[in-house]
Amino acid sequence: MKFSVIIPAFNCEETVQSTLESVFRQTEPPFEVLIMDDGSTDRTPSILQAYKPRAVLFRQPNAGLGAARDALCRRVQGDIVAALDSDDLWHPRYLEVQRQLIQEYPDAVAYFTGHVNFEGSRDYEWTSDPLKFTAATRVIPSAAFVREYNAAPGPFASMSYCCVPADVLRRLGDAPFRLRKSEDLYFFSRVALLGPIVHAGIPLVAYRIRPGSLSSNRLLLAESTVRTFELLEGEYGAIHDKDLAKGFYHARANKRRMYAKTLMGAGRTLEARSQVTRSLRDCANIASVAKSMALLLFTYMPTELQPAWPQGGCDSRIGSTR
Repeated sequence: MKFSVIIPAFNCEETVQSTLESVFRQTEPPFEVLIMDDGSTDRTPSILQAYKPRAVLFRQPNAGLGAARDALCRRVQGDIVAALDSDDLWHPRYLEVQRQLIQEYPDAVAYFTGHVNFEGSRDYEWTSDPLKFTAATRVIPSAAFVREYNAAPGPFASMSYCCVPADVLRRLGDAPFRLRKSEDLYFFSRVALLGPIVHAGIPLVAYRIRPGSLSSNRLLLAESTVRTFELLEGEYGAIHDKDLAKGFYHARANKRRMYAKTLMGAGRTLEARSQVTRSLRDCANIASVAKSMALLLFTYMPTELQPAWPQGGCDSRIGSTR
């Protein structure tokens, strides 16, 4: 089993060295480490040069995280692709544990470990052995994964704690990440169509949260999320698994309502009503219909009777393009 580590890098001079050191400290050495400098304008290129020949470096004009990952995926020569963002860190035994998971559950299409959140540009210190913690390993069917991911993507929010067999990536085509925003939503939604997902709750990745991360604009994030669901319509509309399709459309109705609320906060009432109306077509149960109808009613009320709508920006990295 050969791990190909792929790292997109864009203006990450403060963090990328720590990220790379965490890769080269692995007890399971990677077969190859591929890095795409996505048009950095800071000291990132010179920092990356110091890691040659241990890492293979590529450079492209800035095209976003999805395009950088896609370009790297097309170059991998290993069996398993382990993605890592340029400001996150792996515990030294991360790849070792991923190998064990893949050997134990060979029919899965993606493998997640747990993670811990930390803030700022500082390094993360592993003060205890994560492997001493008892954590359940779950094999999650496709329909359950779609429901869980769209309800609260915390355990599955980042590729930094996910490994995918290279042959699975090839089944998704030349651009498995494709988008400049919501690329993870697009990828995870499509990979779920191919089989079950494994999640081991052992916290083996330090996931960095920083104010000012890309995709901090709530309205743009909500819009890109809905657009991504629309792109997935063709694939989910053609499947025969009714439970899986139901989960997808239920999630899309919820995302449209979230987008509508954000549009209301931006004073774009007509667009908000359009999104709510379209959400009614996707509602999978009475409760979902009731939520959409209530939201639609609020959009017609005088401003003083409307709820406090979401405003402008947020610090979440969910859906981030980094």
